[in-house]
Amino acid sequence: MVLDLIDVPAFQRLRRIRQLGLANLTFPGAEHSRWAHSLGVFHIAQRMLDRLKRRGDSADHDYSSLEPMRKQILAAALLHDVGHGPFSHVFERAAPSPNNPPDDYPKKHEGWSEKIIREKFGEVLSNHEVDPEEVVGLISKDDRSNLLAKDFISSQIDADRMDYLLRDSYCTGTGYGEFDLDWLLHSLRVGVTQIRGSDAQIPRLCFESGKAIYAVEEYIQAREFMYTQVYVHKTTRAFEALLTNIIRLASHICDDNPESAPEPCPDAFAKFLARNPLDVDDYLLFDDFRLWSVIQDWAQLNPGNDERLTLLTQMCRGLIQRGRPYRTIVLDTPDKTTHAIELRVAHRDDLSGFRFAHDTFHDLAYKNSFYRKSIDDEEQEDRVIYLIENDTAKPAETLSEVIDAISRIPVHIERLFFDNDDTGLVAEIRARGLIS
Repeated sequence: MVLDLIDVPAFQRLRRIRQLGLANLTFPGAEHSRWAHSLGVFHIAQRMLDRLKRRGDSADHDYSSLEPMRKQILAAALLHDVGHGPFSHVFERAAPSPNNPPDDYPKKHEGWSEKIIREKFGEVLSNHEVDPEEVVGLISKDDRSNLLAKDFISSQIDADRMDYLLRDSYCTGTGYGEFDLDWLLHSLRVGVTQIRGSDAQIPRLCFESGKAIYAVEEYIQAREFMYTQVYVHKTTRAFEALLTNIIRLASHICDDNPESAPEPCPDAFAKFLARNPLDVDDYLLFDDFRLWSVIQDWAQLNPGNDERLTLLTQMCRGLIQRGRPYRTIVLDTPDKTTHAIELRVAHRDDLSGFRFAHDTFHDLAYKNSFYRKSIDDEEQEDRVIYLIENDTAKPAETLSEVIDAISRIPVHIERLFFDNDDTGLVAEIRARGLIS
């Protein structure tokens, strides 16, 4: 089944999408693909299942429920990222909202993954007696009906995170994402827990407290370090801001008309820029190679007297040639944030608005058992790391002061990126007191 899924063109497309988007402009070794990562997630999910199967003792509550789901779990692990666009997450942030999309139109890559699995992998899965909807259900963040199986794919210590932390750390050469994978897997077991707001006892993936607590602490800190030191590195985010502005400007030039897209431009990308909803076949044409080719062509345009095309050409040339990245201002006070917002409002209708970006990152390295999806949302998040102590599953933060502390300290990074070659913009930023 796995080999048949890998051979589907929609999966081979992942070879042409970098795992870390534009991070290779900061970390030269970050050339690995979503394809390699997806195989890694499958491999770790397989090791997790095999470990639990080998235990085979009475301590593992209801492991028998996992065996019939083995194919579904492995298929979901392999296919979870098939919906990623070019340059991975940055493409989601840059994408213009489509006009009048259908009700089921995907908003993020997870939604595209679900549509692509149904349309492009459904026949292969069915041929191997796997219901595509069960695979989609394991990937969907809205479906919480089978939490034990979903823990392998979408939890706070799933096969996806285990792979990308180790792989990204290795490829960037940083070492921040390292943790003891073998010991975590050795400590893996199934336990029973109670979901907040429910009296039901359900099986979940757990780790033996005595064996795994320090490895879990190491894993959570690895995730925090990778985000602050690699994933939101200021140089990487500066180039991502430039790419975002290129797409925003090209969409502005289109003005909802695909025929107005800067030439040359593939039809599917022109539809995207013009805010037309895409179908799956259109979306699957997008990969890093295709978008780089378009940007390279735009870098060679002869814009004439068109100010918009002139700016687009300059921006594309800067990205293709890895020119000087946007200058960075850390917005570490409320006054600075206010001035940045005022700047954005002042230039939302002119070309200077495409020369800077207000970038915000907010995250918790570990969301504890009292985490809410939003202040107004009464539903408690149930993606908790559970540790077994005296045959009882407990949230990790109740057994570790380190994890408890991390779960209460949010990471907030806010920056203003701007084109230092725009003298007028620089003068305005200086007048607002953001630079001296």
